[in-house]
Amino acid sequence: MKLLRKEPSRCLVLDCRPYLSYSASCLRGSLNVNLNSVVMRRARGGAVPLHFVVPDEAARARLLLGGEGAAGTARLAAVVVLDQGTGHWQKLKKDSTAQVVLNALLSSLPEAGARVCFLKGGYETFNSQYPECCVDGKLISLERTEVERNLASHCEKQSANHKPAYDQGGPVEILPFLYLGSAYHASKCEFLANLHITALLNVSRKSSESFKDQYCYKWIPVEDSHTADISSHFQEAIDFIGKSK
Repeated sequence: MKLLRKEPSRCLVLDCRPYLSYSASCLRGSLNVNLNSVVMRRARGGAVPLHFVVPDEAARARLLLGGEGAAGTARLAAVVVLDQGTGHWQKLKKDSTAQVVLNALLSSLPEAGARVCFLKGGYETFNSQYPECCVDGKLISLERTEVERNLASHCEKQSANHKPAYDQGGPVEILPFLYLGSAYHASKCEFLANLHITALLNVSRKSSESFKDQYCYKWIPVEDSHTADISSHFQEAIDFIGKSK
């Protein structure tokens, strides 16, 4: 705790609490760790790759380079993992986000790098003792309001002839074997071939029968609406992805 209070620039703090808890109040400068169900399932077979735990490239590079920061950045002394209020790392559940994060760090970081630490008592204890080191999520939201307003205005001015943002570039790699893309991406044979994709999961209003002859294919009909109940299809989608690995 002393290092967190006295030299916060030398610590990388990974907050493993749910996003809503993190966004309400957090340690200043900390990063929230969000692991989806596919990553959590993969963690049962061993440590997951570091880029799932620390997706921020700058923070990950600082960890892997033995703690060396960029010009003017203090050398990284510790990476601190915390949850809501667990008193000791030995009390963590094996399938908890904090435990998965600790396993990934311990298996990926160089021996001469930053120390891996677990914050005893979690955010609850730290915030009660050192509230001056924490920040209220409402303050962060106020700072973002103007940026979000400008972004919305910019999007509204875009021409209808432009491709939507999700069709820019290629599919996004979620896991080494899993990509997320749009209908446009799926229609481009060069994308699929270059990425060695052999199975397609189509979650949309329309099925694409032509894919059945070329790929392991599954269609889950879902309306393109914010009111659509997509959670009821999660297990079906996970099962298909698991069989296709």
